[in-house]
Order: sequence, then structure tokens, then C-alpha cells
Amino acid sequence: MKDGERQIVEMRWGFKFSDRLAFNARSDKLTTSPFWRERLTQRCIVPASSMLKWKKTAAGPKPKYRLSVKGRHVLGMAGLWGPWINPKTGQWEDTFAIITDDPNTKMSEIHDRQAIILEPREYAEWLNEGDRPPLHLLRILPDENLEIDLLSPLPTEPTKSPPQRGLFDGM
Repeated sequence: MKDGERQIVEMRWGFKFSDRLAFNARSDKLTTSPFWRERLTQRCIVPASSMLKWKKTAAGPKPKYRLSVKGRHVLGMAGLWGPWINPKTGQWEDTFAIITDDPNTKMSEIHDRQAIILEPREYAEWLNEGDRPPLHLLRILPDENLEIDLLSPLPTEPTKSPPQRGLFDGM
């Protein structure tokens, strides 16, 4: 917010730590981690038409899925943002992370975390500045509201080739 007005701004995805990038903030760590607790006053909504997830597999290509919300062209994910100095440019940049929680039943077949998707009627409450962050809004989307579309093929079992016969086989 700038002077009490909400803005749509472009931000960098992921907070840079010395050893990793944090693209997501676990909902169960928001009040226990000093880093995330400090950012609870800087809440944002991350708009998207859908999300992409790749399912972990033992070997071979990872199948890719598109996740969206039934009946919505745009979804709003709960997020936290903060300023960051880009070490390459020395400039301040705004950066954000998406808040995640345990997955619903449908999502658990693909991934072990799920983004918190706010209901449109909750946007104002999530963004309102107040003494206490509205953590009660951080709930998982019900199975029946989540649409999952497979975008890339599932890995298949390798087929056994017939034994190759050499030039002198069978003589």
C-alpha cells in the first residue's frame, strides 16, 4: 500500500537467503519463524489464472499438471512481501513468497504442499492493516473446488524389446 491505497506491482518471486531461495512460506512457520513473523504485516495477494506442478517420480520425466479453481478465471494466493537488496545491482527490489499448507486429498497425489487460495470475499480482510494478521483465512481449498489437468504424459513402464538376432544366429 502506498498512502493507504492498494497497488498492483511487479515483484521478484522468492526471498534470497545465504543458502537458498524461499519461494513459499509454510503456514505453520508464520508465527514461529522470526523472518516470516516480521513479514506478516506485509501481506499481498498473488494473482494467477492457474498454477503448474510437477509430480515427483522415481525415474524418468516428471508429469506436469495445471491446477485451477472451478468457476474462476483468476485466483488470488495469499502471500507475504518485503524489500530486498539485489546483490547484482545494489538496488532495492520488492520480493514475495506464496503461503502454503498441507495439501487437500486431490493435491496430495501430486505434491506435499498446496498454495493457500483466498476467496474473493476475503481479499480486503487479508490486505487490511491491523494489529493481528487474519491467519484464520489460511485454509486449504476443498477438493471439489480444485481442477487438475494433466499437461504432459505420465511415465510409462519400459517395454521389453525382443532379443536381437545377430548375423550368425540360428546357423
